[in-house]
Amino acid sequence: MGANDEFDALAVSVNRVLDKLEDQTCTLRATFDSVAHDLRAPLHRLRTRMDALLLHSPALEPAVHESIESALREVDHLQRTLATLLQIALAESGAPLASPASVDVSELACELVELFEPVARERGLTLVSKHEGAAVVHGNRQLLAQLITNLIENCLKYVPSGGALEVGVQRFADCVRLTVRDNGPGMVADDRVRAVQPFVRVAQNGKPDSSGLGLSLVAAIARLHRARLALESNDPGLRVVIDLPLET
Repeated sequence: MGANDEFDALAVSVNRVLDKLEDQTCTLRATFDSVAHDLRAPLHRLRTRMDALLLHSPALEPAVHESIESALREVDHLQRTLATLLQIALAESGAPLASPASVDVSELACELVELFEPVARERGLTLVSKHEGAAVVHGNRQLLAQLITNLIENCLKYVPSGGALEVGVQRFADCVRLTVRDNGPGMVADDRVRAVQPFVRVAQNGKPDSSGLGLSLVAAIARLHRARLALESNDPGLRVVIDLPLET
């Protein structure tokens, strides 16, 4: 039995607020899922029809062909943005981690560095990996690959020619530390705090983030894996540090 005093009244009020917040969260999640489903189908149909136009016979006028290709690029951008939003929503929903398994972060990082190294070299950048043997965590390999990919692509986007990128993995007693660093323009302290929030566009090297979702997806995936994320100065450049719990 409660004492029926002001503390009980406060507890009742707090519980009501929490219940209301939970209801609002569920409503927003359901609304977002519905909107996302409704958008994916027409975007796919639009892209299919535009592809068919490009294959039209006789061939289209060059100016019309270029206009359609430009529109296709915009549709691709919309589809990527929608996919990213869905991933963020899933990571923020509190749903359990999908398809968890043992993931060697060192091996995964090496594979992705090898994949992006030709792109980096073409842009006049040096991309290397640095690790100290196996570093296994319990997680979703696809999401962790997306996390590393976003960090590498962020560096490729903002670091000028002649710069260097490094993806490092270290195993400690209680965590696996993934570090992605560069010697580019970096971010001021306030921007490093804001950069992981959705739709916040932080300019680096004079270039604004195109969607403001890249680092926010990184942050969402890190939270889904119960990882600690920090954006730090690399003096010069940016250093992103992610501490993932070791597999137990």
